[in-house]
Amino acid sequence: MTTAAAPADFQKKFKYHHGNLRDALLSAATHILETKGIDGLSLRGLAKATGVTQAAPYSHFRDKDELLAAVAETGFQRLALQMAEDATGAAGTRQRIEKLVSSYIRFAVNNKPMFQLMFGRELSNLKKYPTLAMTAGKSYALISAALSKRAAGEGRQDARFLTVAIWSLCHGLTTLIVEEKLDPAGFGAGSTSEFVEKTVEIFAAQLG
Repeated sequence: MTTAAAPADFQKKFKYHHGNLRDALLSAATHILETKGIDGLSLRGLAKATGVTQAAPYSHFRDKDELLAAVAETGFQRLALQMAEDATGAAGTRQRIEKLVSSYIRFAVNNKPMFQLMFGRELSNLKKYPTLAMTAGKSYALISAALSKRAAGEGRQDARFLTVAIWSLCHGLTTLIVEEKLDPAGFGAGSTSEFVEKTVEIFAAQLG
């Protein structure tokens, strides 16, 4: 696939002058992902976008797969940060879970190409990318932490299983919504948050 020349305004936005070339490459790659999709990404295209030689990107990414892994890692970092911020100040375990799940869904809806890359087949073998695997677990860890604190206080032993159940609910709902196979409005919900709140009610007996 031939990479089209980057528009002048695009080149100006991401043109590398001084500082961290890797960050500039990742910023440009994220923009390309959001506007052209995975197929529009190439190391040669990044070189054009940032105004460096065609060889320069290879000093940071061995091939396109490594580039995709690095871009996905930034996505997981942003997701975990957004979830943590959105759940700040939640009153109790149930409300915190509702906020975490709603935030997860909102991130996916607002960053669809990124979300699809993060969980797509291109990066299905996380063992190849240890740093990505560690970062990918942060959103799960937020849910686990929210549930473990309550479970510890009650002397319960099922926090791990409950975490898997909640995360499965979270990711399953998100995937269905992103792929437009489920519309919260069709269930009478005025917003995604309201839909999540009603759905999480089925775990009310566990969350308290």
